[in-house]
Amino acid sequence: MQCRAAIWITGTFHTSPMESIKAITGLIPIHLHLKKLYNRFLLRGFLLPLNHIIKLFTIHDNPQSLIKHRTSLIKLTSKQALHLKSPLANMDNRCNEFFSAFSPLDKEFSPGNHLCDSFPDRVSFYPRSQDVKVQIHKLNNVVITSSSDPSLCIIILDASIKNYIVTSILHIYSFNQLIIKTYHQAINVSTTKVELFAIRCGINQAVGILNIKQIIIITDSLHTAKRIFNSSSHLYQLQSATISHELREFFHKGINNSIEFWDCPCKENWYLHSVVDKDSKSLTTSACFPSMSS
Repeated sequence: MQCRAAIWITGTFHTSPMESIKAITGLIPIHLHLKKLYNRFLLRGFLLPLNHIIKLFTIHDNPQSLIKHRTSLIKLTSKQALHLKSPLANMDNRCNEFFSAFSPLDKEFSPGNHLCDSFPDRVSFYPRSQDVKVQIHKLNNVVITSSSDPSLCIIILDASIKNYIVTSILHIYSFNQLIIKTYHQAINVSTTKVELFAIRCGINQAVGILNIKQIIIITDSLHTAKRIFNSSSHLYQLQSATISHELREFFHKGINNSIEFWDCPCKENWYLHSVVDKDSKSLTTSACFPSMSS
């Protein structure tokens, strides 16, 4: 649909490159346009006056003096609220949603200033092998190397979702010992956004460790880590720009400073990643629908 509109606007041939034609016409991807319309719908509900009749049914921004309707969302049980599907419930539940933050003009995304362009040999990705035993053997060798290298630390992270609440946990190892363990919980956010936030926190804590020159991140979502170095417009540009800025400062501290990303799917049951995965799924999460905490 967008391709036909772009061709009609520019008057070009059907064989013209579609991505270039869309860029010239200024058409954003359709999924981002739909998300923009949805966010506008949410904002329209938030901008209603406090004495509006819809405020009788919602929970947030409801004045104390306003009498609640007998069918108000606040009178629903937790089980009823989790199974309720309506635009009004979505609007009320997503008051604390982190809206997409684009930053296309950030200097981290400017041509010639990309992190991979400035430090091409400092960032490495290691996808999983076809043979599970080979992959586990490689991960074990990484752990053995870190146990004798004081300048190397390993970050293992995982995220899970339960009752609309996303939980992320990261463990930081140095000298084969667990030195930092953190977890984060958020509601109404995607697992991708939480995993990027966990990577950001892990890098921020790792660079603070004395004499650290190499950071190894082991995750089951290698595609999420690759978004950090994606210079095109996407929903997580703000997180990518922040992580890129932190890595740039880390690389400037020493010519030998580097970072590696290793893929470790949960089904492989590698012992260190299994501990993180078990912790992320064992944390108790209450059905806080709707909630303002994150």
